[in-house]
Amino acid sequence: MVTLSVTRSRVASVLYRAAVLLEEEEGWDPERNSMIFAIDRAAGFVKPGIDPAAEEATLQAWDALVIQLGEELVVPWERMPGRTQSDVLAALRGAARAVTS
Repeated sequence: MVTLSVTRSRVASVLYRAAVLLEEEEGWDPERNSMIFAIDRAAGFVKPGIDPAAEEATLQAWDALVIQLGEELVVPWERMPGRTQSDVLAALRGAARAVTS
């Protein structure tokens, strides 16, 4: 078993990059381009087992986002009626700030 150490700054970078992907490059859609998928892409996570460090960064970023959402699951939160792209971006950026504070 390999033990990985992913820095908090790496996790924050993944979260900030996910926000940029959704805001400036791809647009957010909870059904087709979700926060979780954006986090995966921002971390460079493509497929389990290929890049363990990217996978670990993704998992830690997901955890940080769940904490930011008050322990609420990401998918139901993001698909809640009335949820906006601004809400999503604020959650990702808030999670990134929290990781580094």
